[in-house]
Amino acid sequence: MLKRLIIGGEPSEKKLFFWNMMGSGVYAFTSLILTYMTIRFAGDREGGVFAIALTLAQMFIYIAYYEMRNYQVTDAEDKFTFSQYHAVKIINCIVMMVIVAGYIIVMRYDMHKAIIVFLVCFYRMLDGYSDVYEAEFHKRGRLDLAGKSMTFRSVISVAVYFIILILTGDLLWSVIGAIVSGLIGIGVFNLLVFDCVGKISVEFEGATIKKILTECFPLFVGMFLWTYLLSASRIAVDAKMASEFQSYYQVLFMPVSVINLFAGFLIRPSLLGLTEQYANGDMKPFWKTIRKMVLLLVAFTVVCMAGAYICGIPILEVLVKCDLKAYRIMFVFLIFAGGINALVYLLYYIMTIFRAGKGIMIGYITSSVIAFFVSGVLTEKHGLWGASWSYLLSVGYLMLFFVIWIIKKRVWHAPRVGES
Repeated sequence: MLKRLIIGGEPSEKKLFFWNMMGSGVYAFTSLILTYMTIRFAGDREGGVFAIALTLAQMFIYIAYYEMRNYQVTDAEDKFTFSQYHAVKIINCIVMMVIVAGYIIVMRYDMHKAIIVFLVCFYRMLDGYSDVYEAEFHKRGRLDLAGKSMTFRSVISVAVYFIILILTGDLLWSVIGAIVSGLIGIGVFNLLVFDCVGKISVEFEGATIKKILTECFPLFVGMFLWTYLLSASRIAVDAKMASEFQSYYQVLFMPVSVINLFAGFLIRPSLLGLTEQYANGDMKPFWKTIRKMVLLLVAFTVVCMAGAYICGIPILEVLVKCDLKAYRIMFVFLIFAGGINALVYLLYYIMTIFRAGKGIMIGYITSSVIAFFVSGVLTEKHGLWGASWSYLLSVGYLMLFFVIWIIKKRVWHAPRVGES
């Protein structure tokens, strides 16, 4: 009965679109809700521990993801089987947790913080594991099942987490509850219904695993470094300041993701059209569309900055029950930096259309090196303001790098086949 209810009938285009948007939206806002409500109910110090745990989890999860989903979905000729993708996913999840354990040891966290960080990363790893099933749903024309999985797994695990947190006030048991409900969610929304698209199996074949890992590696590196750029300043706050300051910075930083979410909704529907225009040499309408997107991102950022200045801090104070009045200007500053990062997001897609893989890799690597060195130094000297400046400097550098690369390679002369 439950299985039939989840699978439903033959999905329409509207249902596919609805569940995809629902799943993406719910998943995107899960981190924000988890952070704010944890700080509200568990306090500044415990909230800070959870905040850095979630930040690290959101970075390390890309080891589990490995940017394999798009490759799996677009494998129209079934070059690799689900069982082979499944094997790679299991390996990546194990590698993720080994690296998390190593990071905890290197950072010398106390026992309580170490356990919370490990368990929160394990909780997020479940999303990385579920991704191989959701990719297969998508590939077989059941994107609605992927969306349902993301939606209901997220809602149920977050609900269980907060019920336990409110009743007990214990962060550890709350995270354990989220993990248990996450495992049940995978069992129900992935394993139970998977036979409508295929058979669950695993094939550990060395040569095939190596080939999948090799072909997805450039995509993984780019995305992992991008998440590191978003995390570097928060990691620096964790290393240089007390846990309660991590709470404050995370509260101020999380709304920045709203601009990225807007950028994604703006760019993705136009991606196919832009690709076709570029392939056909229709550069005038191509750049006209890009200019419109830039103006919309700038306008949205300005509106967000105005909202942050006028009413942002009072709203955040209500949500988390912290005194944030001293950080009003910093909040506006971070929103501005988030707008720069949204422009980087747009430029990344332009570089992808231009097949400028070399430029993307160089840009992400050099900006990550900058972030690594400046975030710790500035945070140690200037506290949260130093962390904020380090974030702006790293994404600002990447924006300028991409702009210069695009101008040099694609505007001053006609594109040449194979150029990167």
